[in-house]
Amino acid sequence: MKEYDYYLFDFDGTLCDTTEGIFNSIIYSLDCFGIKETDYKKLEFFVGPPLFESYKTIYNVSDEDAQWLINKYRERYKTKAAEESRLYDGIKELLKRLKETGKKVAIASSKPIVFVEEISAYHGIDKYYDFISAEDFKSNHSSKEDLINKCLAFFGNPDKESVIMVGDRFYDIDGAKAVGVDSAGAVYGFGTEEELVNAGATYILNSPEDLF
Repeated sequence: MKEYDYYLFDFDGTLCDTTEGIFNSIIYSLDCFGIKETDYKKLEFFVGPPLFESYKTIYNVSDEDAQWLINKYRERYKTKAAEESRLYDGIKELLKRLKETGKKVAIASSKPIVFVEEISAYHGIDKYYDFISAEDFKSNHSSKEDLINKCLAFFGNPDKESVIMVGDRFYDIDGAKAVGVDSAGAVYGFGTEEELVNAGATYILNSPEDLF
C-alpha cells in the first residue's frame, strides 16, 4: 500500500466497536417511540451514517420524529457510550505507529464530538489525534464529504494525493471520492467487502495492520 502523510479515520466500526452501546440505545429510543425492534440486521445500518438519515430511511419517520428519536437515543447513550465499546485489535498500535512516524491523524465521524472524545479518552487513544471533525448537538446532518473537508482545511488543504480516508461503510468511501482522496475500506468493521469494493474503495483492509 502507498504511504500517505495524512490519515483520516471514521470512528464507529473503524477504530472502535461501539455496536453494543449503539444497538442498545437505538432499541431504547424505538421502545420509547412505540416500536419493538428485534431485527438486529436493521440496526446494523445505523453504524456509520448519520442517525438522522438512518432513522428516516429504516423507519420512514418524519424529520421531527427522527430528531425526537435521536434525543432519546442520546439520553441513554451518554451514560453508556464508553463502557459499551471496545477498540478493534491492533488499533492502538496502529495509531501509535502513525504518530511515531510523523503522520498526521484526524477523525472524520458523524458521531457527536463529545462521544468521540469520551470514548477515545476512555481507551487512551485521544493523544494520537491531531484533529477531530465530528458533529455537535446543534448539527446532526453533515455529510462525510463535509467532515473530510473540515479535516483538510485544518491541515491547510494539503495535496490530496497525500491523504487517505479509512472507514468501514460505503458512506466513508463515497465521501472520499467526492473530495478526491484515496480510501481504505475496513472489512473488519461493519461493511462487507462487497459493499466497499462496489463503493470504489482504493484499498481493502482485513485488519488495521494492512494499512502499512
